[in-house]
Amino acid sequence: MTIKEALETAEIERLDAEILLCHVLECSRESLITQSNRELTENQHEVLQELYKRREALEPVAYITGTKEFYGRPFIVTSDVLIPRPATEGLVELALDFIKTGNSEVRDIDTDVIAIAVPLGDVSETKAMLDVGTGSGCIAITLKKQLPELEVFGTDISEEAVEVAKRNAEFSVVKIYNSKGSLLDAAKNIDVPFIVVSNPPYIPEEEPLMKDVADYEPSLALFSGEDGGDLVRELLKQAVANPLCRGVVVECKKEHQKLFENISRST
Repeated sequence: MTIKEALETAEIERLDAEILLCHVLECSRESLITQSNRELTENQHEVLQELYKRREALEPVAYITGTKEFYGRPFIVTSDVLIPRPATEGLVELALDFIKTGNSEVRDIDTDVIAIAVPLGDVSETKAMLDVGTGSGCIAITLKKQLPELEVFGTDISEEAVEVAKRNAEFSVVKIYNSKGSLLDAAKNIDVPFIVVSNPPYIPEEEPLMKDVADYEPSLALFSGEDGGDLVRELLKQAVANPLCRGVVVECKKEHQKLFENISRST
């Protein structure tokens, strides 16, 4: 079977088939075009068919290949962490701008999803960032790459997720202080002014999801109470209570924006 035949006979979306074939052949997508008549070995064909079957069962491509690109960099992903999404790059962009300006801002980053930044003091004093619910570590690592002068901490309630984040930090050759903990538990390790950046679980418990998300991605990283705002509320409460926290930058549902409207040190 040739590359061309492998793609034409795949019973999954063309892009998914291309990514899986590149994974098996360890080649670029451009090579699929320039080497379309290349013959697959018997072993390559067998492996590819197995991967196709996994995708037909709606297993996410990122879990099959074990990698996902975020902000132009590859990250290791496993079923213990949420798959990095393009929308969350908008959260990173807002965090980078927030460090510079210290301004409150709300940005639409996906359908009914926003990134929101709110100062809790003088943001210009910021010396560190805490990524709450770090998962794969893609947010923390990207921010460290963009702002190497800041200390960056990552925390997650899942020990397995923390291990994935540590692997990605090592792979990306950056120093991230990763630890297991709930919400701002890790703030006890921070003795300088910091901001919180977080993509917390924010989906209402009864909200239906696409099958590939519902069946494969960790529910711990998706759902948060009846309206999806339970962890956002607690995150804000803890951030306000911490005198070193200079602000928060959070990804959440648009309907959660009201939770940020009255937060301040006097709350």
